[in-house]
Amino acid sequence: MADPAARRRQVIALMLSGIFPGIGQLYNRQPIKGAIGVVLGLVLTWAAARAAPADPIVLAQPGVDVLGPLLALLAVWVWSLVDAWRAAGQ
Repeated sequence: MADPAARRRQVIALMLSGIFPGIGQLYNRQPIKGAIGVVLGLVLTWAAARAAPADPIVLAQPGVDVLGPLLALLAVWVWSLVDAWRAAGQ
């Protein structure tokens, strides 16, 4: 890629998606993907916060399921990063 403007757009989109999923897609002018990413990020963040106990010692006990929402949030975040980088480079 020889175009420095395209590289700059990629870096900005990647950084914005790193802040929160979907923001890089909004920067890339992909409002549907951006809205889906932001909504999924908010819902999964809320679900992870609701599943997390107030006492960190409880995390070591069996039956506490925080891992599911956190893994789903991580998957959405990685998708958002990769998609923002690729879409900005086109």
